[in-house]
Order: sequence, then structure tokens, then C-alpha cells
Amino acid sequence: MKINDDVELIQFNGTLTSLNPQASNEDYWKLIGERGIVIEPGGKRVLVKFECDLDSYGLENHNPIKNSLWILRQDLKSVSNE
Repeated sequence: MKINDDVELIQFNGTLTSLNPQASNEDYWKLIGERGIVIEPGGKRVLVKFECDLDSYGLENHNPIKNSLWILRQDLKSVSNE
């Protein structure tokens, strides 16, 4: 995956649901199905800026770019911008 690739979150940390109870502000599985763009490639993870407002989900997001999270590459699929 490279910068500006359109992606969709298809799972989080390799699963469709959390294996352990999560605080609501760390339940990133809520984002499955949401789309974004890759804004920084990394090793196993890429920085994705989501189209949705993460605050509206009540999720923690501490990255300098609002609505962005480091996501495992395996948790994303490339999508065409329709």
C-alpha cells in the first residue's frame, strides 16, 4: 500500500470482533466497513485518515492528523474511489 491509496477497514487487529472486552473509547472494531486513505506507509502498519469522524464514534485518536490511526496492512483492503 502506498500514499493516497483508498482503503476500507475489513477487520481490526486480525479479527472481526474483539477477543477481550474493550472500553468504548478503544473499540476500534466499530470502524469495520469505514473507508479512508493511506497517508503514511509504514512497516506492518500504515497511517489511515478515515473519512468518518472518529470523535463521533467516541474513539481515542492521538495522532497529529485528525481522524487517523495506524492500522495493520492485513486489516485493510484496497478499494476504488467510486
